[in-house]
Amino acid sequence: MEYELLFFTTAPNEDKIGLIKKDITEILESQGGKMAGDFSDIGKRKLAYPIKRNTHAFFSFVRFELEGESRQNIPEIGKRLGLYGNIMRHIIVRASEIGKPIISGGIKFEEERTGMKPRGRRERPVRPLQAEKPAGSGEETKSDEGKSKTSLSELDEKLSEILEETPS
Repeated sequence: MEYELLFFTTAPNEDKIGLIKKDITEILESQGGKMAGDFSDIGKRKLAYPIKRNTHAFFSFVRFELEGESRQNIPEIGKRLGLYGNIMRHIIVRASEIGKPIISGGIKFEEERTGMKPRGRRERPVRPLQAEKPAGSGEETKSDEGKSKTSLSELDEKLSEILEETPS
């Protein structure tokens, strides 16, 4: 399967880009990757926000292939690239997914693949909108206004009573 690696390095490292590309090639090939082409340089670009006080970076990408059992090495490749000091950020994507809108169904989420909801997540209850309240809801607010509000000192007294009653 073909993948694409996009990475960027600090602008001062632009002079060392040949060495950085050689190191990235070694990382990919050590994990069973085969280079599908040459590196393509996007060039120096302004970042949307500063990263480690850098406002500009040099962007580049390359396509590579991983076949069979080597596909399981993508997390290890990502880990090694993250530890490599000359790369500020990187991302690895399947080449077949490039250009597809995320929502269009090009990428299947866990629930869509298995038909099951992910564990550990609860669905939020749907709250009715303000406009959907019945017309007689104004009476409820009037009854709330009649209640007296408790002062802070009363709350403190009640809290100290409760804390004194509980065994320690």
